Amino acid sequence: MAVAAPIRVGIVGVGRAGWGMHRGELDAQGGFQIVAACDRIAERAERLAAERGARAYTDYRDLVADPAVDLVVTATRSDTHAAINIAALEAGKHVIAEKPFATSVAQADQQIAVAARSAGRLLVRQNRRWDPAWLHIKEILSAGLLGEIQQVRLYRHNYSRRADWQTLKAFSGGLLNNWGPHIIDHALLILQSPIVSLWSDLRNVAAAGDAEDSFKICLRGANGRLADLEVTGGMALGAPCWQLYGSQGALEVDAQERTLRLRYHDRSALPPVVADPSDPPMEGNFGSAISIPWVDQTIAVAPQDQRRFYDVVYEALTTDSEFPVRLEEARQVVWVTEMARRGSGF
Repeated sequence: MAVAAPIRVGIVGVGRAGWGMHRGELDAQGGFQIVAACDRIAERAERLAAERGARAYTDYRDLVADPAVDLVVTATRSDTHAAINIAALEAGKHVIAEKPFATSVAQADQQIAVAARSAGRLLVRQNRRWDPAWLHIKEILSAGLLGEIQQVRLYRHNYSRRADWQTLKAFSGGLLNNWGPHIIDHALLILQSPIVSLWSDLRNVAAAGDAEDSFKICLRGANGRLADLEVTGGMALGAPCWQLYGSQGALEVDAQERTLRLRYHDRSALPPVVADPSDPPMEGNFGSAISIPWVDQTIAVAPQDQRRFYDVVYEALTTDSEFPVRLEEARQVVWVTEMARRGSGF
């Protein structure tokens, strides 16, 4: 069901995500109008409503019943996402499902089933698919500079004594549900293959609550590609956030995602190397005598594609075109999350 511009938005949850992220991103795109706000703290909903000449609610069920709302943005605590998304879809609204869109595969399947019979569309907010670093990496991969991809390392390291609801299991807090959906999604896009093995470790290092503030997941695809994922709030010295290795090169993106370092060569331009079964020399190089003409580059992260998440949402809803984050892909992210939590026993 295509929507006429401007797309009329109701935001459920006027906190760090609803007020601090979605509100500004919607404004920057320009094709959206915030017409309703909902928060269990009435003053928050009223503040956004007063700013926009919108209606304020304290119960999400009232907002999703509002006939003036085309699109519901769910920006509440993680444990409430599924119920709000389902209510909005059942009311025929389009939905932006903030991560994690589900805290279990069963929840994911329930939402996908409701979306299939709804007049509205379920759009999962894997917004980091439009991070400049990832968009630039995609362009490099499309050019084939690295050869056949072998391994990716996705790291997000810092040290933080976090103490809000995101540190509590009771609200589905923890870094696996917070940062996890972003880098798991990136890893799956790199793997491009069914997962045949998964190893995980979850722990609490510095956060105040009982949820994990550190996790590590290792994935292996059926095609042999490996993904090493690590997010921690308990590591005082960090590593580059992207390291990607291929058969003829590698790339690295710094922790601030501003600089991209490349090293590659054209393997097809070199003569073949034949293994020598005879005894190697007592001294010297044991590899091929043919030197590799490496290309080394350090460049600013600057993709050609400048679109952002809400640009793509706007296009999908106003033209009825396909949204790039397919629901089966979003479900796979939830599956990895669930398996990692089971495997770690945390």
